[in-house]
Amino acid sequence: MGQLNVYVPDDLEEKIKKEAKRSGKSVSAFVLEAVKEKVSPQQWSEEFLSTFGAAENLDLEEPEDSPPQKRTPLGKL
Repeated sequence: MGQLNVYVPDDLEEKIKKEAKRSGKSVSAFVLEAVKEKVSPQQWSEEFLSTFGAAENLDLEEPEDSPPQKRTPLGKL
């Protein structure tokens, strides 16, 4: 695995450390995950799946097209 040295502003470093700790990950693991998601997103995010994942196995049918409706031109109301 390659190694990169990345310089970030002090305030961003603190935010990264705080978020890494909050997520229970090392700073390296947290940054790696963030970069992977940005560079080559392969899957839905954990947040998306926890919110909408319950709907993934629904068997939904496409509705049939409705017949066209007659419309009254705006000037003739």
